[in-house]
Amino acid sequence: MKPNYCYWSVVDGDYSWMMAAVIKSARQVGVFRDFHVWSDRPVAGAIHHPCGQFDKWGCLFKLFFLRDAVQKLDYEYFVWLDTDSWFARNPGDPLRMMQGSPLHIALEGDLTIPENRRRDWWDCPNERFVGLMRQRGVRSQHIFNVNGGLFIIHRDAIDTVYRLAFDFWQFSKAQGFTFNDEPLMAYAMHMLCGDPYRHTLRSSMDFWCSDWTGVFSDRLPDSRPWTFTDYFTEERITVNPAIVHAMRSKRALIAAGKEASGHLHTELEDKAI
Repeated sequence: MKPNYCYWSVVDGDYSWMMAAVIKSARQVGVFRDFHVWSDRPVAGAIHHPCGQFDKWGCLFKLFFLRDAVQKLDYEYFVWLDTDSWFARNPGDPLRMMQGSPLHIALEGDLTIPENRRRDWWDCPNERFVGLMRQRGVRSQHIFNVNGGLFIIHRDAIDTVYRLAFDFWQFSKAQGFTFNDEPLMAYAMHMLCGDPYRHTLRSSMDFWCSDWTGVFSDRLPDSRPWTFTDYFTEERITVNPAIVHAMRSKRALIAAGKEASGHLHTELEDKAI
């Protein structure tokens, strides 16, 4: 019987070291699922696939690899992880996040509410983004942004998500907005999940959350509670997620990945990411 799910990512350069740290953190807390990694070198603890040359602009490569390579693997679900992630504790079964949907990505901030202090997302005014979503068929009363650090998808939904994402990309570009992966994934999520309110970040902060403000800047996350700041309202919320998207901890992750890989130095020049 095939496993229900695997983790996957696409990396090269120093991001390969970071991915080794991600996997090390998972093993330390008892997560022993497969990690499939497309990379320019083997990554400690991962099932390796050569990545070749790929365009990093806008992180759209996630969708290309998903369609062209990932769905060929023998799993029902695929859990994408950005390389700047850390398992602070065992998250349990990530498939509980699906809530009957073929796609899960945490819906973070509500772009429709008057309490928002930030007035745009990816250089698109909130009201304009909401309008774009509605023009392309989103019917939910509230519309949310997402962070691309983690998403879960059923294999049967891959082609649909790819089509929805690039339909929205082309439509938005014609309106003057060239989006990266996050608005595209937000659109696909709103279109595919039956009840978006069951996928909000506030309902799943025990599973995953993004440290975009740098609470753990230049150090690895631990298992203690910390303060998350809402991207739009700036509301401060105490969280304790099992998986931290440690966006400001890249140097610490590189160091941990080198240690996990048994290397003292990278053959690449150390540089800020």
